[in-house]
Amino acid sequence: VILENPNGTDFTMNFTQFNAKNKCELSLAAGDVLQVEVTRDSGEIAFTVNGKNGDEPYTGNDLESGIFTFAVSQADEYVFQITGKDATGKITVKNLGREGS
Repeated sequence: VILENPNGTDFTMNFTQFNAKNKCELSLAAGDVLQVEVTRDSGEIAFTVNGKNGDEPYTGNDLESGIFTFAVSQADEYVFQITGKDATGKITVKNLGREGS
């Protein structure tokens, strides 16, 4: 299940016994900082972020519960892909805006 924020700056993926791949897209500006909150109740979660122009700002396998941030270096349409293996939990992604602004 994907719940998207209508203004296009964040989304939450909730999943139960998830054994598949799912993706969401966000249009981001150069320097945007994203906060990712992972809640892993069970299973394995892999999470990757790739720009359509080749930027790869984040790749994570077997994520634990927690919060982290990363920045994108170029303006692009970014694909956020989650892969689950018997995964139950959620991932929330928020665009915090540009660094230093």
